[in-house]
Amino acid sequence: MKILITARHFTISEETRSYVEKEIQRVLKVFDRVVSVHIILERIKDYEYVTQIVLTAPLKTLTLREKEEELTKSIDLAVDKMIRQLQKYKGQFQTKHEKVIST
Repeated sequence: MKILITARHFTISEETRSYVEKEIQRVLKVFDRVVSVHIILERIKDYEYVTQIVLTAPLKTLTLREKEEELTKSIDLAVDKMIRQLQKYKGQFQTKHEKVIST
Protein backbone atom coordinates (compact mmCIF):
# COMPACT_ATOMS: atom_id res chain seq x y z
CA MET A 1 0.00 0.00 0.00
CA LYS A 2 1.24 3.45 -0.92
CA ILE A 3 1.02 6.43 1.47
CA LEU A 4 1.70 9.90 0.10
CA ILE A 5 1.77 12.97 2.35
CA THR A 6 1.69 16.46 0.83
CA ALA A 7 1.98 19.75 2.74
CA ARG A 8 0.78 22.96 1.12
CA HIS A 9 1.86 26.43 2.26
CA PHE A 10 4.04 25.11 5.10
CA THR A 11 6.82 22.62 5.75
CA ILE A 12 5.82 19.43 7.51
CA SER A 13 8.02 18.26 10.38
CA GLU A 14 9.18 14.67 10.78
CA GLU A 15 7.14 14.48 13.98
CA THR A 16 3.96 15.47 12.11
CA ARG A 17 4.78 13.07 9.27
CA SER A 18 5.15 10.14 11.67
CA TYR A 19 1.93 11.20 13.46
CA VAL A 20 0.02 11.12 10.15
CA GLU A 21 1.46 7.70 9.27
CA LYS A 22 0.47 6.37 12.69
CA GLU A 23 -3.08 7.69 12.28
CA ILE A 24 -3.38 6.13 8.81
CA GLN A 25 -2.56 2.74 10.37
CA ARG A 26 -5.92 3.06 12.20
CA VAL A 27 -7.61 3.19 8.79
CA LEU A 28 -5.80 0.06 7.62
CA LYS A 29 -7.06 -1.89 10.64
CA VAL A 30 -10.62 -1.32 9.37
CA PHE A 31 -10.00 -2.46 5.78
CA ASP A 32 -6.73 -4.09 4.75
CA ARG A 33 -7.40 -3.97 0.98
CA VAL A 34 -6.60 -0.26 0.65
CA VAL A 35 -4.50 0.39 -2.45
CA SER A 36 -3.22 3.90 -1.67
CA VAL A 37 -3.78 6.87 0.61
CA HIS A 38 -2.94 10.49 -0.24
CA ILE A 39 -3.06 12.92 2.67
CA ILE A 40 -2.95 16.62 1.79
CA LEU A 41 -2.27 19.00 4.69
CA GLU A 42 -2.88 22.63 3.87
CA ARG A 43 -2.46 25.80 5.92
CA ILE A 44 -5.10 28.31 4.86
CA LYS A 45 -4.37 31.03 7.40
CA ASP A 46 -1.91 31.29 10.27
CA TYR A 47 -4.14 29.19 12.52
CA GLU A 48 -6.39 27.28 10.15
CA TYR A 49 -5.60 23.92 8.59
CA VAL A 50 -7.34 21.61 6.14
CA THR A 51 -6.70 17.89 6.00
CA GLN A 52 -7.83 16.15 2.84
CA ILE A 53 -7.67 12.38 2.47
CA VAL A 54 -7.97 10.58 -0.86
CA LEU A 55 -8.16 6.83 -0.31
CA THR A 56 -8.18 4.33 -3.16
CA ALA A 57 -9.77 0.95 -2.47
CA PRO A 58 -10.87 -1.77 -4.90
CA LEU A 59 -13.50 -0.28 -7.26
CA LYS A 60 -13.83 2.96 -5.25
CA THR A 61 -12.06 6.20 -4.35
CA LEU A 62 -13.11 7.84 -1.08
CA THR A 63 -12.33 11.51 -0.41
CA LEU A 64 -12.98 13.96 2.41
CA ARG A 65 -11.86 17.31 3.80
CA GLU A 66 -11.73 18.49 7.39
CA LYS A 67 -10.96 22.07 8.48
CA GLU A 68 -9.82 22.98 12.00
CA GLU A 69 -7.71 25.50 13.88
CA GLU A 70 -5.19 22.88 15.02
CA LEU A 71 -3.37 20.64 12.55
CA THR A 72 -3.48 17.51 14.71
CA LYS A 73 -7.18 17.97 15.44
CA SER A 74 -7.85 18.32 11.72
CA ILE A 75 -5.93 15.09 11.07
CA ASP A 76 -7.76 13.22 13.85
CA LEU A 77 -11.21 14.29 12.67
CA ALA A 78 -10.39 13.47 9.04
CA VAL A 79 -9.13 9.99 9.97
CA ASP A 80 -12.22 9.34 12.11
CA LYS A 81 -14.49 10.34 9.21
CA MET A 82 -12.50 8.16 6.80
CA ILE A 83 -12.86 5.19 9.14
CA ARG A 84 -16.65 5.64 9.15
CA GLN A 85 -16.74 5.94 5.33
CA LEU A 86 -14.52 2.89 4.97
CA GLN A 87 -16.65 0.81 7.34
CA LYS A 88 -19.73 1.67 5.27
CA TYR A 89 -17.90 0.83 2.02
CA LYS A 90 -16.54 -2.40 3.50
CA GLY A 91 -20.09 -3.54 4.27
CA GLN A 92 -21.21 -2.75 0.71
CA PHE A 93 -18.08 -4.36 -0.77
CA GLN A 94 -18.61 -7.60 1.18
CA THR A 95 -22.31 -7.70 0.29
CA LYS A 96 -21.53 -7.32 -3.44
CA HIS A 97 -18.90 -10.06 -3.32
CA GLU A 98 -21.20 -12.41 -1.40
CA LYS A 99 -23.85 -11.97 -4.12
CA VAL A 100 -21.31 -12.69 -6.88
CA ILE A 101 -20.04 -15.81 -5.12
CA SER A 102 -23.53 -17.17 -4.37
CA THR A 103 -24.87 -16.72 -7.94
